[in-house]
Amino acid sequence: MAAQMPGSKLTVCLEGDAGIPGHRQVLLRKGEVTVARTSSATALHVSDLPWKNRLVEAVGRPDVLFQFSGLGGETGSFIAPLITELAHYSTMTFTSVCLPFSVEGSNRRAMAKEGLARLKAASHMVAVYANDPLIKLAPNLPLGKAFGVMDQIMLSLPTDLCQCLTAEAIPLLKENLGRRELRAGIGYGMGLEKERLAVEDALTSPWFPSAEFQPDTALMLVSLEKEDRTGLDDCIKEMSGRLKVRKLLVASRVDQSLGRRVKVSLLLGYKF
Repeated sequence: MAAQMPGSKLTVCLEGDAGIPGHRQVLLRKGEVTVARTSSATALHVSDLPWKNRLVEAVGRPDVLFQFSGLGGETGSFIAPLITELAHYSTMTFTSVCLPFSVEGSNRRAMAKEGLARLKAASHMVAVYANDPLIKLAPNLPLGKAFGVMDQIMLSLPTDLCQCLTAEAIPLLKENLGRRELRAGIGYGMGLEKERLAVEDALTSPWFPSAEFQPDTALMLVSLEKEDRTGLDDCIKEMSGRLKVRKLLVASRVDQSLGRRVKVSLLLGYKF
């Protein structure tokens, strides 16, 4: 998934884990991860540990850092928050994480919960995807292919955002989507009512919480085959009529691979 993202790639993993072939890697020893797990964020930030300095140098100072991680293990739950903490002051950090299946046990779920809390405190934006909805989305697929479906879903919205993000928009995103738990929905529409169908499809995301939880902000990215102000306006009108939020941020991009379809990528921000 990370290998398909635009921009520079960096893999951070334990020694012996698989990285991304052909891309930079930072390998951590078990003891170094244990230090990250048992130390406070403040202590780690001011420390002069060699492995932490390797992380700082490898991450650098990009305009935007997109981070992908699974939670429930030590690397995702404790190293991922450290990376966002180290990059936070000079970079907009957007983290996408998946939560373990319920059947994976209470220990992994507890570690994932702790890791998510750390990430929400350190990252500007955190998009959360639980694994359990995969059982409904792809009930007949082998697990490896089901994870492939999850990869494409988690990759889709950051990729779309890369295509239309401007330097001027970064403070706006931090202000309106920061310090919230983000949930994503992706929809496609075709035919005479393709804008309406794409919006409806995006709003049926299995990662949105129940109706008792109401988002207060939203980001909608509309992808069209060509520049089409009417199509964009129709998506905005349709979404505004269905979604009651304090603020709806909108951006659009041209994607000729869509053909006659419209794609709507939606991020809803919740203050849980």
